[in-house]
This record gives sequence, structure tokens and C-alpha cells, in this order.
Amino acid sequence: MNQENIAVITGGASGIGLSATNRFLKEGYEVIIIDSNKKAGKKLEKDLKSKGYTLIFKHCDISSYQQVKEVFKSLKNDNKTPNVLVNSAGISPGLNMLHKYPVDEWHKAIEINLNGTFYSCREFLKLAINKKIKSGAIVNVASIMGVRASGAQASYAASKHAVVGLTKSIGIEYAPLNIRANAVGPGVIDTPMNTELMKDKKIMQFLLSRIPNNRIATPDEVANLIFFLASSEASYITGSYYPVDGGYLAT
Repeated sequence: MNQENIAVITGGASGIGLSATNRFLKEGYEVIIIDSNKKAGKKLEKDLKSKGYTLIFKHCDISSYQQVKEVFKSLKNDNKTPNVLVNSAGISPGLNMLHKYPVDEWHKAIEINLNGTFYSCREFLKLAINKKIKSGAIVNVASIMGVRASGAQASYAASKHAVVGLTKSIGIEYAPLNIRANAVGPGVIDTPMNTELMKDKKIMQFLLSRIPNNRIATPDEVANLIFFLASSEASYITGSYYPVDGGYLAT
């Protein structure tokens, strides 16, 4: 398999990550998904392989550097050199005012949303440089909370702001090596992460009143942008952040 047709997708077994997985597979990529949900990952691997796609599932807790390191070490040992990394793994912590915010919940948000993204970027870049790939692309899934904030969401906003900053730094540092890095900022997306939120009619009414498009996005709409940014069609785009929010940030 040519290295230019291999993508690693964290959180690839559900939500935006799953939509990205399907999109890259349909575009002819071999996909390696990294996910903490072993049952979902194994089932997805079996189902998609039965359809003729080349998919490998790696069970991994993205907040553990040692586990992430082992995943990329196994790719190197198997002579698989991805040139695309999509970081979609993340959590949306519970709402709480900062002075009441549980310290362990704060650390959990940072460890998964920020540290996990850093770990996979680090190991991807190390492997890419070791194998001297000709070009590469990283797409990190941030959030609209990566450039703004909202009450009772300090940990989420802090982690996603940091992901945007990390992405811009990577874009600058690795441009000379023709490895690009961009971030996408989803708004309210119809994913399992937002299932409970979407059940609250009052909250949804408020959110929709703030979205000019007056609807919630599908994960496929985010995956479309992810694929574009990872593709050669975006060869001059790096170090940037792109919202997918139906106009929310423009209001």
C-alpha cells in the first residue's frame, strides 16, 4: 500500500471520526482507527472488511502516551507509513462553574482533548520524518469553543483553544517538510456526544436561534471538510482553523 493512501484516525469508531473513516475509505485510503471503545472498533473493523475496505483497528486510550506510542511503533514495525492523521477523539465534559469544577474532571478533559492530540501528533510526525515522507497532513478536530467560550464550559474551552494553538504551531514548524496541519471547529453536530443535549428542547431552541442555518450539522458535513484539508487540493493551506458551524461564530 502506498504511504500516501494511509490515514490514521483517532476516535474513528463513532461520531465525526466514524464519518471521517467512511469518507477516507471511500476515497481509496487504507485507514487505521484508534479508539478506546474496543467493542465498537472490532465490530467496525469486521463490518467494513466484509465490504472490501482495508481497515485496521487499534484499541488505545488516547490519554496514555505509552499506548499511543505503542500503536505507532506497531505501524512502523508493520511497514505502514501514514501520511494523514485525523485527531477526532475527544470528550465533552459536564457543565459546572469553575470554582465548583471537579479537579479530576478538569484533568480528564485536558488529558483526552489536548494531551491525546499532542501524543498522536508527536508520534505521527516522528514516524513521518523517520520514513522521510514527501508530504503529510494533520487535521485536528477542535470546536467552536476553540476560539470562543461559554459559561460553565471552562475545561472544554481551554482544551479546545489549546488544540487550535497546537495546530497552528505544527503548521509553522513543519511547513518546510511539506507536512501541513489545520484544525476544524464543529458547532452542534448530530453525534453520540450530543445525544443528551439534543433531548433538551429548551437548550436546542436556544442554540438553533443562534445558528443562521437554523439546523444541526451531520458528522458527514464535518468529515467533508476534514477530507478536503487532508487532500492535495488543500496543498497551500496550513496553520489555520476552519469552523463548521452554520454561521454560529459570525453572529
